[in-house]
Amino acid sequence: MSSETKARRCAIWFAISELRSQGYLIDRCCGRDRTFDLIAWNREHVLSLIIRTARTPDIRTCHTEVTKTSSLVLDRMVPGIPELWLYHPAGKSRYSILPGGAIAIREAQV
Repeated sequence: MSSETKARRCAIWFAISELRSQGYLIDRCCGRDRTFDLIAWNREHVLSLIIRTARTPDIRTCHTEVTKTSSLVLDRMVPGIPELWLYHPAGKSRYSILPGGAIAIREAQV
């Protein structure tokens, strides 16, 4: 049985819906040892996304994923722009994963 929780599956489908509404095509990555949950692309960008859920908006709960992906970014082994989307009771937080860690992405207020 998959270790993926119902909340995480829902978060992945929320992300897919949001990306589609922005004109992205999406492939869902599967398998226990996957690095990314989704690969999304449009005419301008390719996104490699890690989708996680947490009880708080604290990215420290995703330390392992950030560390692993940061080393791949450092070695230039990541397709496109790597991001971590963290769904929590207050909403969603986006982080860009860089060679040294992760930094919050501020989304435009509508």
